[in-house]
Amino acid sequence: MFMVRKYKQDRWYWPELGNLADAEQASNAGSWAAVFCAAVTAIVAAISMFSGKSILGINAMAFGDAAVFAVIAWRIRARSKSFAVIGLVLFILEKIYQFATQPQVLGFGLFMAIILTLAFASGVRGTFAYHRMREALALERAAAQEA
Repeated sequence: MFMVRKYKQDRWYWPELGNLADAEQASNAGSWAAVFCAAVTAIVAAISMFSGKSILGINAMAFGDAAVFAVIAWRIRARSKSFAVIGLVLFILEKIYQFATQPQVLGFGLFMAIILTLAFASGVRGTFAYHRMREALALERAAAQEA
């Protein structure tokens, strides 16, 4: 039986998923990563729009990208497995493109990319674990009611 009790997570970068609360917390990490991407992209796009020049390859067209990550954050928070995977894949593809076209961001950008990739991966793991544990709890409750 899966307990809904929280315990201290030892590894923020690859959390244990021993219960439903842990799965929710890991899933939320992916949601917060998407919120961070949406916010930073929107801020840089706004600065780019008002300054009239592209900043690190980001221009006013990036508002669309920010909106996509905002939707991804919302759906990951609703425990959508498909949006958790889409968020991770889209983030990785965008980072590959950014590093290929804007090599000057490799320093701090690579560090942040690793942190956010781990958060998105936790989101995927947590979302899938959440659904697996919810199904197991539902089956246990159904079996207990029949007995």
